[in-house]
Amino acid sequence: MALTKKEEKKKPIDNLSYKAEKEKAQQRVADISDKMSIKDINEYIRRYQSGEHVHEILPPGLTKEELIQLQNLADKRT
Repeated sequence: MALTKKEEKKKPIDNLSYKAEKEKAQQRVADISDKMSIKDINEYIRRYQSGEHVHEILPPGLTKEELIQLQNLADKRT
């Protein structure tokens, strides 16, 4: 039986790699919550979804990765 391309790309997940990936994802979320309060994040999501300007509520010093995370979070809540 031949493997499809999708099956070939999958790598096995053991407990150590799962734990490392989970910690990495939690760290990314923590980075945003260190710079913005939950109220500010919810306000960003509300403005993003309604098409209003969001630059007024963004704190200075956010990285591109953190902005992408905020956008992804807003997209998930639609």
